[in-house]
Amino acid sequence: MNRYAIGDIHGGCKTFRTLLDTLNLRPGDRIYLLGDYVDRGNDSKGVLDTILHLMESGFDVRPVRGNHDDMMLRTFSDDHDGQSKMWLKCWGEGTLQSFGVNRISDLPLRYLTLLDALPLLQMDDDFIFVHASLDMYRDDPLTQSSRTDMLWGEIRTVDSAKIGGRKLVTGHNIRPLQLIKASLNTSKINLDNGAFTNMQPEMGNLVALNLDTMNLITQKWLDGAARD
Repeated sequence: MNRYAIGDIHGGCKTFRTLLDTLNLRPGDRIYLLGDYVDRGNDSKGVLDTILHLMESGFDVRPVRGNHDDMMLRTFSDDHDGQSKMWLKCWGEGTLQSFGVNRISDLPLRYLTLLDALPLLQMDDDFIFVHASLDMYRDDPLTQSSRTDMLWGEIRTVDSAKIGGRKLVTGHNIRPLQLIKASLNTSKINLDNGAFTNMQPEMGNLVALNLDTMNLITQKWLDGAARD
């Protein structure tokens, strides 16, 4: 069994599928997805379709919720926080177009159900997976970090003793490839290379990490111009 973590996909369906082809997944492989499946790229629906297909095909897919996924859900439920109020104007119109609808109330239920079920955190024996961050000032960051910390936060260093000796793997905060590679030797690994920015060579890649070999696999953005 191989274990992989994949950074922020942001509506880049062609990019995501090409990366998956490169990974050559086999039954029993485990895939952690770090959130932000929607927005920016032109095919958020295709990304969610791909995730659903992997799950329905029996792959062990373990996604977490990203801040963009959360903003989309909050817009649907009209349970806004300060950040989600800007979703429709900034990104939502393009995302809804990928589903062929103009109103979020017309989104098919299967996609909303998928997003609503996403946890904020996943863990295994030696890694913790969260979209953005944990609050390392808390005695127990795993239970005391807030939703805002996990969806929007940023912290440079991690006290691995507070998270059971594990490494923290995140997305959200864009880093150049050089810093992503350097983070592999630290207690906090960030896999967001700003795939949608399409700024090769140091930015603009969707990044996967083989968690067993600690090798990075990168795929340049293939999905055209994206919304900032």
